[in-house]
Amino acid sequence: MTASDRFVEAESGAETEAEVAGATRISARALEHLAVCLVRDAAHVQHRQVSVRLADDDGGLTVWVSVPVAVGPNTAGSAAERGSRLRRGVIVGMRDLAGRTVTAVDVRFSGVHQVSGRRVW
Repeated sequence: MTASDRFVEAESGAETEAEVAGATRISARALEHLAVCLVRDAAHVQHRQVSVRLADDDGGLTVWVSVPVAVGPNTAGSAAERGSRLRRGVIVGMRDLAGRTVTAVDVRFSGVHQVSGRRVW
């Protein structure tokens, strides 16, 4: 984020924008942790099973993900379909939650994680 953030107020159904002085900074470690959480949720695996690496790509981010494929009663789709959903989840989540543009997400499925039907994601 830059020197000022935009704040939107709702007044009688109409939205107005006002500049708010200050800065918002998100550390590299916080971005990495956010990416891990986004991958964990999208892949239906545990936090400790996710490995994420971030790199600057001319102002955007490249994200490398290593995660096992979840198999079980509530999982569906081929590995290619799951990888595509995971990439979309990271791109949208980083944009919406951190204001960052992700230019590429490389997914490596590194094993298999058995998911029981009782776990809530």
